[in-house]
Amino acid sequence: MITGYLLYTLSEKGVFYQLDQQTAIVPSHLRNIADVSGAGDTVIAVAALVYAATQNVHLMAEVANIAGGLVCEVVGTASISKEQLLHECELLLS
Repeated sequence: MITGYLLYTLSEKGVFYQLDQQTAIVPSHLRNIADVSGAGDTVIAVAALVYAATQNVHLMAEVANIAGGLVCEVVGTASISKEQLLHECELLLS
């Protein structure tokens, strides 16, 4: 059972998570930032989905961090496709 859980976005520094006594900063990946609109919404949506599917907090932070970075490369609010996210995760996490 989770008794304490936090997830913070750290802008260009990545994301911080804490699960009980386990903490980590997942650094961001180099991006061509155009606009940060909607990045936080994307991070929390992807984090919720990945955690619900895997119960893996570190993987959740990694994938959410990548998703947030992807939407920052587009001017205005944007969405990303599952194929785009999967491709980027394969490049950066393997």
